[in-house]
Amino acid sequence: MKNSDKLRLIAYLGRFTIIHLISYAVIAVVFLQLQNALPETKRIALDFYQPFGLFDLQAFAGQILRGIAFALIFYPFYNLIFRNNNGRVLLFASMWGLALFGSVEPQPGSIEGIIYTTTSFAEHAFVLIGVGIQMLVFVWIFFKWELHTSDSKSLKAAFELLPNRKKIKGYTIRFTIVHLITYWVIGSIFYEIAGYKDALDSMEVFELWRPLENLPAVFLVFGGQIFRGILLALLLYPFYHCYIVKKNGWALLYLLLAGLTILGSPIFLREFIAFEGTASESFESLIIGLPEIFSQMLIFSLIFFFWQKRVERKQMIYES
Repeated sequence: MKNSDKLRLIAYLGRFTIIHLISYAVIAVVFLQLQNALPETKRIALDFYQPFGLFDLQAFAGQILRGIAFALIFYPFYNLIFRNNNGRVLLFASMWGLALFGSVEPQPGSIEGIIYTTTSFAEHAFVLIGVGIQMLVFVWIFFKWELHTSDSKSLKAAFELLPNRKKIKGYTIRFTIVHLITYWVIGSIFYEIAGYKDALDSMEVFELWRPLENLPAVFLVFGGQIFRGILLALLLYPFYHCYIVKKNGWALLYLLLAGLTILGSPIFLREFIAFEGTASESFESLIIGLPEIFSQMLIFSLIFFFWQKRVERKQMIYES
């Protein structure tokens, strides 16, 4: 990478992180005022997960890391996002739809949180609205600043958020099938080898989890993952033509999927840098879940990319 490219990347990272931190702090002030006004019995999950925090070094450090993570994830897709009018919609959908609603964290505001925890509808809605407003503010300010600092003073014509719609049905079906298979198979393997049962019985975070040993819960998990798979497929589709043509496009897909749904979570990086208790307890909390989700998404990205690549080749042969 040339020195000029390095300087541009550093400046971009700085702008992204600063605006992300400012938008977070502004919304946190309002969010926490409203949260504290709720009765304690109505904000149990909000108090536990703490999606917003003020005057908390750990929370701000986590948000700085989150801003840097977002910026690095989007950098390979810079022209797709920041040189088009529809880029604002794509950036918001990625930072809100994928990083919060589609997150792997069973937190308030996520599909996983709806499936696995007893968090109330009001708490889910509270976080979805709060983070949604934060991301709207961020996207508006960042695009203004980015356009001002760029050589071009106007954005290109808008690209289609769902290009080549004839492919979407097959693409979404394949995406969802691979998502379900890798989710269940990798999850089952890690449940057996990683000591999840003991963790469920002992770790405080699992106290908010709903009982899963009944038929309605099984249907909720299965149906919820079908919905989540379809949502992830559609929200990632605008990036499709950026990675499918690349030899190592699976790595770009993995960057998007794992980066946004794991690192993009409002609470993941804050919890990751929180070393509470003894060193062994901190290590135990890290290994519960992390190897599973990173492995599942890596295997998903490889299988889906090469399956989709094969479909693309067959379509090209058929059309020729």
